[in-house]
Amino acid sequence: MQTGCRCLLIIFVALITAGAAAANDGLTETKIPDSLLPDLVYLLNLVDPHHQGSFDPEKVKNLLDYIGKPKGTDAFHLVAPQFGVPSGYHEFNLLQTLEHILKYTFNPAVPGYLTTPSSIRLSHWKQVQGSGDQLPVLSDVIDTLNEPIILKGLEFIENTPDVVSGAYYSYHLYRALVVFKFKNRKVILSISKQRDRSDVGKKGYVVGSDDNWDYFYSGKPGLTVAGLGWVRSYMYDSSGINVYYEIDPYAPLLRCGTFKWLRAGWSKINAVKNHHIHEGMKRFEKSFKEILEYPALPDISVFSDAYSKIKALSENDLKAGIKIYLDNLENRYGRDYRPPRTWSPMIFKDKSPWFQMSTEAMQSVLMMEYLKYALGKTDAQGVVALFNLTK
Repeated sequence: MQTGCRCLLIIFVALITAGAAAANDGLTETKIPDSLLPDLVYLLNLVDPHHQGSFDPEKVKNLLDYIGKPKGTDAFHLVAPQFGVPSGYHEFNLLQTLEHILKYTFNPAVPGYLTTPSSIRLSHWKQVQGSGDQLPVLSDVIDTLNEPIILKGLEFIENTPDVVSGAYYSYHLYRALVVFKFKNRKVILSISKQRDRSDVGKKGYVVGSDDNWDYFYSGKPGLTVAGLGWVRSYMYDSSGINVYYEIDPYAPLLRCGTFKWLRAGWSKINAVKNHHIHEGMKRFEKSFKEILEYPALPDISVFSDAYSKIKALSENDLKAGIKIYLDNLENRYGRDYRPPRTWSPMIFKDKSPWFQMSTEAMQSVLMMEYLKYALGKTDAQGVVALFNLTK
């Protein structure tokens, strides 16, 4: 690598790290107990598509006991640094039942990104072992569960733009879902391991506040950090374990524990720090809780019906829906809106990226608008006009 390129990479890492570190001022890093490592290794091995055998809840007893215990909130946790990959652990409480999670988050009738709009743009299962490309309806069997249920397969993911670098990536995950009971409490495990390197990172922008879940996807490789638009970055490796643990079988209260490992950067050099992972998990928590704890959240049948109608739209109708969506955005932010980034484009000046989206991406935009309407995050007039297309 030439000296000039190496210096630019150092600047790239320094800029990314500085932004994340500033967001974590006042937090202290805490390493999780070494006693949890065998449990974590057991679960990460389970997601391997070639792994054979059943699931033994006793193998994760230490992990569940740790997640169930109260902890301080003034720290973010490192996970198994001896693995050699930046990591993090984060937990939060959710005032909901586990059945509610299964209905809205792991349901073949709605898209997987429905409850993660600030983290995931697109997601679908490409293969489920023994079930083609579709999950079974797990919420129908949880109450009569006698033995653990294990589902494994391959999932396609495209994430939303990173708030620091602006990059978004497409990649595949091996995923395992495990639903079981432990000490008379219901548990969901969602375990993932990235297959191969991601596609090259592309430039994306958060439009307005990240809480609005509005994003611009340029389709062009690079980062939105000043002077680094040319960087060809990749997600090289990622793994995750999400645990949804019923704290009280008689009350709507879950403990959500998330373990994450991530290596990404440029020219095979990692630029991810533990801070980034922590911020990403906090970002996930915020929208996840907002949706699943929303007191007037429509029944899942309402969302599944809307999704079915959106998937049935023709290409022309999808593009007509995108036009209405763009009109809504322009009214919300102004025709001359430019994201607050150096050299960022005026995102409504050239509308071609909006209409060059894939069919799945256009469907995602319309589904997210419907979700925002259901949560009172968009004005009714624009969304009603949009969904006249689906009647």
